[in-house]
Amino acid sequence: METRIELKQGWKILQDVHDTGEKIGLYAAREADTSVGSQVSEWEELEELKHLQLIYARQPYFGRELRYFNQAPWWYKTEFEVPDQKVTDAVLKFTNVDYYGKVWLNGEFLGEHEGYSAPFSFNVKDKLVFGKKNYLIVKVSSPWDDEVELDAQDSRTTLVKRNMVKGTYEHSDTFIQRDVNPVGIYGKVELILTEEGVLEDQTDLKYELDPDGKKADVYVETEARGLKSGETYDFNVKIREKESGLIKAEKTVQIMAEKAETGFKCELKVEDVRLWSTWDHGYPWMYQAELTLSRGKDILSSRTTNFAFRDIQIERNEKITRFWLNNRKLYIRGTSYFPDCYISAMTRERYLRDLLNVKAAGFNLVRVHVHTEQEVFYDLCDELGIAVLQDSEYNWTHPSTDEWAQRFADVYRENVKLLKHHPSLICWIIMNEPGCVDPDGNVRRRFMEENPGPALYREVQKMDPGRPIIKGSFCEDDPLSGDSHNYLGSLSGGEYADIYEQTEKLNTEYGFDAPGSSENLKTVPAVYHRLEKLVDDIPKIQEYQYKLLKYYTEHYRIQKYEPCSGYVQFMFIDLCPQSFYGLYDWWGIPKKGLQAILESNAPVGVFAKHKDYLDSLYIVNDTDGALGECELTWIITETLNGELVEKGSVKAEVPADSRVMVKTFEKEYGKGKKWNLTLILSDNSGKCMAKNTYQDICTLLSRVDGHPDRMSHEFGMRLYWA
Repeated sequence: METRIELKQGWKILQDVHDTGEKIGLYAAREADTSVGSQVSEWEELEELKHLQLIYARQPYFGRELRYFNQAPWWYKTEFEVPDQKVTDAVLKFTNVDYYGKVWLNGEFLGEHEGYSAPFSFNVKDKLVFGKKNYLIVKVSSPWDDEVELDAQDSRTTLVKRNMVKGTYEHSDTFIQRDVNPVGIYGKVELILTEEGVLEDQTDLKYELDPDGKKADVYVETEARGLKSGETYDFNVKIREKESGLIKAEKTVQIMAEKAETGFKCELKVEDVRLWSTWDHGYPWMYQAELTLSRGKDILSSRTTNFAFRDIQIERNEKITRFWLNNRKLYIRGTSYFPDCYISAMTRERYLRDLLNVKAAGFNLVRVHVHTEQEVFYDLCDELGIAVLQDSEYNWTHPSTDEWAQRFADVYRENVKLLKHHPSLICWIIMNEPGCVDPDGNVRRRFMEENPGPALYREVQKMDPGRPIIKGSFCEDDPLSGDSHNYLGSLSGGEYADIYEQTEKLNTEYGFDAPGSSENLKTVPAVYHRLEKLVDDIPKIQEYQYKLLKYYTEHYRIQKYEPCSGYVQFMFIDLCPQSFYGLYDWWGIPKKGLQAILESNAPVGVFAKHKDYLDSLYIVNDTDGALGECELTWIITETLNGELVEKGSVKAEVPADSRVMVKTFEKEYGKGKKWNLTLILSDNSGKCMAKNTYQDICTLLSRVDGHPDRMSHEFGMRLYWA
């Protein structure tokens, strides 16, 4: 018996330009302050709860004028009436406030919160006025940072000390523009009234699988509020298959409440378990835990939590960093995901569009890069069978103090609690590229060995013991990390073919940024004008992105398990109109780089190892089934006139989850030649199973002029030679 009142309409807002609102008691004011002395702005109508830049900025993705959003705090207020009724519990809940929030109700301070992605709430039973108007006031800020590590101002982009636990700002290396720092309330603000007994929204659910994965012991734990002391309550848990609705287990626990807030625990056994898997290794079977609180015949409160059964492990040593899903090796074919720097701009429809395209491109995993998406995104990953590597908000440089480490832990703990029931989430990444720029040779060591790395690793391990953790992404030799980033031919300089003889255990970043459709860029005239000198050559830049992505992706496929256990391309879609790392531009239009992924990223593929000459041919099978005897045919033709140079074929047995080298060419075969290569893999009936093509395979493209050195900080955009 609960009533939810969403406080969606009637909000007003002002910016407190001198940050004097608390001193003059703005939280208690019923009317606008129009006095001569205060210099306080008047309240304005607010049309919706969303990041404020999306509402008020003419162009929210770049521009110096955006800085004013973060130079002073914002105050929100709304009025609402509560029915005159008896309640045992009343909670005011916010799903998202970016970033610092202070809350007052009817002039009384409720508390404060830090972070943007996790919900928080206050018990307001004794502060509500029933049958009359109530006044809710919220102060919100997301300030800029000033301190730079070692005062190295010439490296401010990477060395500014990010004081907020927030990956959606100060990532200005042509990613998130310098002046963008999202701020505001978004999501839902709800008042939850309870006549008697209400279950918490978040349920703690754990399980243990038997060795063969067929049975599971399920442990459900939650809290209830608003109970009547001395009364007896029934706590019922049903475990259902989500798709069929079939009840797999049910149990009722009876408890006499000793106080208004009481914990409930329930243990169930589930038989004939169906395991969740990525789409390329099975089916993402989902379950639901239905929790019901009742007294006698009256149902007081109910909650439903989606979850799944699966086993995920990580194997790490000096030679291997490898995931195992349900006791099978999981070769990662992944892409990074950060679709918009304003999380409130995303919708279920945009997420679904992107994730269907992720799956169609052959990816079985997304890495959520240094931020947290809305929870509906993770729901969709669960349903579609797409695994997730989940970063924290830690990126590059932060204060290395105990105080900041504790704040970081508090924010991250909330995110772990929010997301840990999602089966798609297979690994936490605690820090991204700690000490990436290390001016005194001690930054990485400090973050990894002193603060905040060790403490946070222990904290997450304690909260979520069944899920792997990468302590510091890009720390390949660290025993609790083990992954690498590689940007040769891109951000690191050099040429993409420089990776030819390199080996990596698990790559979690590689890529190159290329502008998208010129027709789309025209819709942002300032961006188009700044790039006008190279607009006609955008196809050439996209061609380089295509060549680099194809070369890297096939390099990792050919090294399958020897030692490489997968890769994560950076990134899937541009996060704003003028950031260009994606396979798709910000409007969702594909670049030529997508073609490289379509050619190289399917579960079954055929690949040529090459530099400026042909080396060898491979068949790679990422599926759980053997392909049996297959035939690989290769056709080499002259690029200029299509004349046949060579045609041949070879038969080979292709086991499950394997790579097979089937052909080696003579030393430096084709060096200096302009050849096209076509590869066709057929089963024993002649049916095509995979195909790949290479245009002018022995010609390697040189890195694009001006990359990566030239950028405009006004736009946060790569300039190349413009």
